[in-house]
Amino acid sequence: MRCPHCKAWSSIRSSIQVTDTSRESIFVCRDPECGHSFSAVTTINRTLSLSSKPNSRVILPLSSHIKRALVAQQLAAMPVSEYQPINSPPSTRDLFEPPPPPD
Repeated sequence: MRCPHCKAWSSIRSSIQVTDTSRESIFVCRDPECGHSFSAVTTINRTLSLSSKPNSRVILPLSSHIKRALVAQQLAAMPVSEYQPINSPPSTRDLFEPPPPPD
């Protein structure tokens, strides 16, 4: 991102995740004579390609180029495959759930 004052490029010094769809970053101007530091928020504003691992808490508008009716038709017609991703995180139990019976 360019410095809004001198138009030199700036660098991100730190950033924090604010929500599932936004991040706040602290920028510092690379021009030592300017030295401006500023904060900017980056926000995800739409979905361009659907996720294969959607999070129900994340509600984003679909880009207008997505053919919704065709996607719905394809999902309804496709069989389900019993695929398990290699890098899937281990399943965890609720803290207060009783342990499963031994095999």
